[in-house]
Amino acid sequence: MPRLHHFKNPDINFQEDHFKTTSKPHTPSPKKRDYQRKAQRKEDNHSRCTYIHPQTGKRCKNLLGMYPRYCELHTMMVNNVFIAKSNIEAAGNGLYAGPYGFKKGDVIGKYSFPWNEVKLGSLYKRCKDDSCWSYVFCDEGDTNDTQCWDGLDIRSTLMRNMNDAHGSKLKNNAYFDVIKGQVYAIASRNIKPMKEILISYGPSYWDNK
Repeated sequence: MPRLHHFKNPDINFQEDHFKTTSKPHTPSPKKRDYQRKAQRKEDNHSRCTYIHPQTGKRCKNLLGMYPRYCELHTMMVNNVFIAKSNIEAAGNGLYAGPYGFKKGDVIGKYSFPWNEVKLGSLYKRCKDDSCWSYVFCDEGDTNDTQCWDGLDIRSTLMRNMNDAHGSKLKNNAYFDVIKGQVYAIASRNIKPMKEILISYGPSYWDNK
């Protein structure tokens, strides 16, 4: 079992509890409403991040749309990752290591949260095509009670942006692991700062393609 070593920025100005949260309108779950279409209807095509820099007092913005661009100050300095165009052709966005990189065995981030938890049986009823399963991670098992996590919602987890190196000249440097009922992305080798994080989706993912 890997050590649960989570990133914590050594700069006290960028610790998560040093950011102030601000109230924002409630956004309905994308299970009830198409979030991407709603986002694209916004006049300035931006959504304000809930994090305010403790020194400047400025609130950063998330660029919305088909490939949302999240606040890089927040993701790089709090989560040590950022989203940018993938090095894999036609893969869209990818997830990259921030300025501190990761060592082998480090936790890159968490995939499972209460808001993206779902039972396998519910997915079978809901999903009618392959694209519905693209962001689903299920713990081992084959019953309707098997626990799964669905990252289709663009707000669900930053880890949803990781690509698999399958079919490219690149190599994976991370893997998924279930630890105490939670799904984590773990570094399988050292990942240098600003390098793309590539994770194995598992053989069953590609067998179904």
